[in-house]
Amino acid sequence: MFEKFTPSARDAVEGAVKHAELTGSTTITEEHLLLALLDLLDAGTSAGARALVALGIDQRRTELTAALQEAKRVGGLSRADIAALARLGIDVRAVVARVEDAHGPDALATDRGPRWWWPRGHRPFSREAKTSLERALRVAQRRGDRFIGDEHLLLGLAAGAGMVGDVMAEHGASRTEIERVLATPGAGHAAAG
Repeated sequence: MFEKFTPSARDAVEGAVKHAELTGSTTITEEHLLLALLDLLDAGTSAGARALVALGIDQRRTELTAALQEAKRVGGLSRADIAALARLGIDVRAVVARVEDAHGPDALATDRGPRWWWPRGHRPFSREAKTSLERALRVAQRRGDRFIGDEHLLLGLAAGAGMVGDVMAEHGASRTEIERVLATPGAGHAAAG
């Protein structure tokens, strides 16, 4: 499948690997893929980067990154999850604070995979990240594209029901909004970005 990736999509996947390495994660997650796609905003020439700019994510990049960190800190719960638990009388922030008091900062956010299992330098993709890549392939096929671009990766992430998809939607980058922007002439249906 990697041979069908455009240069920008390859850059995003390679960037995700670097983000995983920087954080000491044992797997490459959807979060790492999104952070790598955000890094492409600096170049701004790919279809996915243009879509994120059109949605104003370039202006809210710091907020989105902070929201990802906070969602990780609370064990991947979305704002909707936290609100639903609050209606049941559960204060997630208090629970997180108690866990962090007992086990240290970001105790719920740590990557607890077996570090000895993988050869040095190799990090596998998490199940969720693999699913996002598969969704990107299906998106490309539905659109009739013979390549997988960063715009497909972006749609694959946004379509997921999880922490990354929730954070993206909360910041105006839902799948519907991304598709709308990509359908706008000049915004995204590039031949090979």
